[in-house]
This record gives sequence, C-alpha cells and structure tokens, in this order.
Amino acid sequence: MRRLNTSILALGTIAGLAMSPALSADLAIPKAMPVEAKAADPLIGFSFGTRYQTDYNFRGVSQSNLQGSYQTFFEAQFFNNFAYAGFATYQVRLPTKPDMEFDLVAGIRPTFDKFAFDLGILYYFYPNEQQLFNNNGSPFTTRNTDYYEAAGKMLYTATDSLTVGTNVFFSPNFLGTHANSTYASGTLAYTLPASFFPFLPEAYAGGFSLSSELGYFFLGSAKSSATGFDASIGRFASFNLPSYLYGNVGLSYTYKNIVLDVRYHNTDLTKTECAAFSGDFRQITNGGTSKWCGDAVIGSITFQTSTAAPGIYAEPGGFLNLFR
Repeated sequence: MRRLNTSILALGTIAGLAMSPALSADLAIPKAMPVEAKAADPLIGFSFGTRYQTDYNFRGVSQSNLQGSYQTFFEAQFFNNFAYAGFATYQVRLPTKPDMEFDLVAGIRPTFDKFAFDLGILYYFYPNEQQLFNNNGSPFTTRNTDYYEAAGKMLYTATDSLTVGTNVFFSPNFLGTHANSTYASGTLAYTLPASFFPFLPEAYAGGFSLSSELGYFFLGSAKSSATGFDASIGRFASFNLPSYLYGNVGLSYTYKNIVLDVRYHNTDLTKTECAAFSGDFRQITNGGTSKWCGDAVIGSITFQTSTAAPGIYAEPGGFLNLFR
C-alpha cells in the first residue's frame, strides 16, 4: 500500500430491483400501502480484486524498476463498513529482491454527514529479502525493510461530482532504516458530466473522472547497517534521507467493476537524491544516479467486486455484457 492504500482507484455501482404488485379485477386496492421494509445493514461484507500497472509507483518512486506490476487485494468489512481488515500483494523489483510486497491493513471508517474518515494501521512485509553488499564488503542495503505506518484520511463530499481529501501517514522506522517519516497530501476528484462525451452511448458516457494528489514526504535520518558503523561514536552513522515534493494527476474511466486509469507522476528529487533514497542498485555502475523518481506516465486496469456492489455480476450476461 503502498498505496496508494490502497484505496482510490476502484469504484462500484449499486444495482436495485423494483417490484410492483399485479392488480386484478377481483382484488381491492388497499387504502394505504404498507411501509417498505428497510434492508438491514450488513454485519460482514467483502471487497476484492486485482490490478495491473505499467509501473508500480509509490509516492513518486518506482517499486518495480520501471516495469509492469500485478497486484491483488482483499478486504473484510464489519458493521456496515465501520471497521475493516485486509491485505494486498504487489509485484516488486526492489534492491533487496523480495518475493513480493505483502501489506496488512486494519482500521475504522466513521462518517459524519459529508465527511468520511479512515483511521488505520498498515504493515509492509517483504518476504525473503537478500541484503546486498558493495565490492568492499560493506552493506549496500539493510537486512530487513519491513515497517509499519499509522494512517489518517479524511474525505469531504462537496457536491455529487466533487470530493476533497487529506491524508497523513507516519512511521517511526521507514523501510527498516530507523528514520521517522511523515507523508501529508491533499486530493481532489471530479466526476465529468456525461454531456462532455455526446459521441458515446449513454450507458458509457458517465464514467469519466479527473483526480490529483499533491503531497510532501518528510524524512528523517537513517541509522542502519547500510549507513555504516562509526566506531568513534559506537553506533551506526546517521544519513539524512532527502525529503521531497510529490504530485500526480490523471484521468480515470469506470464501467461497473472495471477501472481504467492513466496518470502522470513526478517528484522534485534529483537523480542523485533519488539514488540515495531508493537504493536503486544500478547506481553502483552509473555514477550514483537513478531514474526511479522522475517523470512517469503510468496506466492501470483494475477489476474489483464486493458484496455491496456486484457490478457486472448483477446482469444476466455477467462479464460478457462488457463486449455486447
């Protein structure tokens, strides 16, 4: 989740079924119709899906060596989505060569009128990492980059088309470096009117939206085996990780359970700062630089379904309706 919490790229649709009683000549019409029963809020629900991205970008930095990444996610929701717990997997190509990124997440989502909050904890796990060493035998990476973050998010629904959000993430041990990290950002999302796309059939014209994020990543001093042991002070030397500005803007299209997204990402990190921050292994031979943090245009396709939003499964043709 790195993620993007995972949480803002997949949208669902809710299908309803209306029923009208048949009338016959020998039946009297009641003077007052009975009050319609309200469906009980679900105690437990589920959401799951999969995604492919042309590059797995986390806060402006490639986690897949500028290559494609397959991802999956699952979430269990309790008490009408007030509390949740889940996991996500990401295909990564990082310096320590883990098998994958495996994220665990849990939290609560209280709502107040037009405000929706998300207070949670995320744990980033990288199984089977390999510590890399320089030619002189000194560590190039830390031995273990697992870490956790506390997360707080707020979303305000200004209108039916416009939402505004803020996010804050904090970790006392970013990527196992013992550096404090705080990421704060603001988001905007606007659903484009269907009238902007008169050349499309009505059923397909209403799924476009624009969204953006602008944030700053505050990073402290790393102190680990990769920064080297300083015998004069009897502990690991400190290395100030570069803090940086990050932003993205993109266009998304949603049709039932399918979301297509094209997004531009960028940071203000130099190629040298990017190498120091990311640990890109190619810096050993290219003069200490990295392209993992520069301009990037990334496409993704996401499929998601849930017990609350069956989407394409709500129609008789199911998935085949996408192609008819």
